[in-house]
Amino acid sequence: MVALIVAGLLAASPDVSGTYRIETSKALKVKKGETGHAKVEVVPGSDAHVSPDAPISLALTSGPALKLEKEKLGRPEAKETKEKGVAFDVPFTASAAGKDEVKGTLSFFICTEKLCEKQKREIAMAVEVQ
Repeated sequence: MVALIVAGLLAASPDVSGTYRIETSKALKVKKGETGHAKVEVVPGSDAHVSPDAPISLALTSGPALKLEKEKLGRPEAKETKEKGVAFDVPFTASAAGKDEVKGTLSFFICTEKLCEKQKREIAMAVEVQ
């Protein structure tokens, strides 16, 4: 009996990674002193959605050429999309010329008819400051 309980606890969570994709801004170019906007979007497949009730967050970092407006975005900044996903706008100011990037950890719950699973994905977006 104990073996059955342990086996149940060790069972892997279902793999729901194929039910969505993450889209980010590609090759952003911004002039020094200007504000730029990067985009991070969770695009669910037709049989899935991002839970509108569960916690969601995007923790951000950047290199020395960029200054982020906020380092953590949450439910208030997550805009629902027509595909039942979410999109984040990531504003930043270009403070020095050169190549840099915005990195982040995106945490959210993806749901299907049968289950909701927490997902955590790393993202990175290249930025060139001119």
